[in-house]
Amino acid sequence: MSRASVATISALLLTLASCGGSDGTGPDSGVVTVTMSPETFSLLAGEIRQLTASDQDGRVLTGSGVTWVTSAPAVAVVSGSGRVTGVADGSATITATAEGKSGTAAVTVTSLAFASVAAGGAHTCALAPSGAAYCWGRSEGGQVGVASPASICPIGTQAYPCSLIPVAVQGGLVFTALDAGGEHVCALTSAGAAHCWGRNHAGQLGDNTTTHRFAPVAVTGGLTFASLSLGTLHTCGLTAQGAAYCWGSNSRGQLGDGSTTDRAAPVAVTGGLAFEQITAGGSQLGYTCALTTAGQAYCWGDNGGGQLGIGAQDQAAHSAPAPVSGVVVFAALSAGLGSHTCGLTSAGSAFCWGANAFGALGDGTTASRFSPVAVSGGIVFAQIIAGGFIGHTCGVTGTGTAYCWGENEVGAIGNGTLLDPLVPSAVAGGHSFSSLDAGFRHTCGADHCGHPLLLGL
Repeated sequence: MSRASVATISALLLTLASCGGSDGTGPDSGVVTVTMSPETFSLLAGEIRQLTASDQDGRVLTGSGVTWVTSAPAVAVVSGSGRVTGVADGSATITATAEGKSGTAAVTVTSLAFASVAAGGAHTCALAPSGAAYCWGRSEGGQVGVASPASICPIGTQAYPCSLIPVAVQGGLVFTALDAGGEHVCALTSAGAAHCWGRNHAGQLGDNTTTHRFAPVAVTGGLTFASLSLGTLHTCGLTAQGAAYCWGSNSRGQLGDGSTTDRAAPVAVTGGLAFEQITAGGSQLGYTCALTTAGQAYCWGDNGGGQLGIGAQDQAAHSAPAPVSGVVVFAALSAGLGSHTCGLTSAGSAFCWGANAFGALGDGTTASRFSPVAVSGGIVFAQIIAGGFIGHTCGVTGTGTAYCWGENEVGAIGNGTLLDPLVPSAVAGGHSFSSLDAGFRHTCGADHCGHPLLLGL
């Protein structure tokens, strides 16, 4: 053999050795080990996580050659491609096997329980018993309280940042109450300090700017509040003494300060009335209602649907509180995110007024009403909530039974149909609710165990 041939063979052997081909452990060899990524992780119930299995050379193992198994299907399930979905509280081991070799990942699943829930325009927020705030849904303006939500959701012909599961609001603040508006959220600490996040183009966050915020910012002015309520573009709060303040959009006088000037910081509602409850509502044209300790309801702002209850419908800006007509004494009020208002008496009788094209007033008709009318059926309610950009209403009895009525195109009534009931219709499913809240076209509630339940979209 020539020296050239020997040299060629030697070079070939060196090449094979450098590639690992001589000992069967190179890239063309079989699977020797399986490594999972991540090897340890946590999920919320309902959350999904994609796992990756790789061999000893870092090659991702995919296709029918890999089998995926969970040790506890009641805790977490895994698909044939390694997508893990949290099911219920507990721990599970996920195993991927290829060519007889296996790797494992440990998952811990936690389900959230909430003390209260608040439905906004196309987002929802809730408070855990610890006071931590969680939000989910649409969030191009920061309304879920995180800078970069994990998903993109199609809404009509557009796509928006969103979160498909509850995410912890940034900042780590502990709250005692929260409410969700059209595209913003506000919450109170135990000391009564108000913080808001989300869209802010009308000053509805109250931080003296019009900058959108992706984490809670303090409402300016140093006021302490006993309660807050959010409309689509404005926010209102009550102090412990019953003084009312509002901020944000004011195109129809919904801030109640005698003007139609937007405010990026709290301003006092004119008139010097002391209230025990305040409720902000309305769409782009907002309005507000409040209740005195004597049970007299007052409203101000937009009245295009007759939602102020002053006996007439008009397009004027009502920039100061006006008494709701009639002789009904109320114990609670709720202003919808559209153009209707509802209230409860101390005996639990429900009355509504305003726009009624889809039966949101629950009186068995589609005629708008400019003064309170009784909701049909004689049901005794412990809570009533007016919602819906188009208009729907829900109530909860003292035993936790929920009823809804009004616009139901996407299922916000929760009765198993898409028909618009003109009178209260029982929510399907047999759940017992401790509270409800209604957004633009969805309804949310917490059952007596604190689990969030959603109706509609």
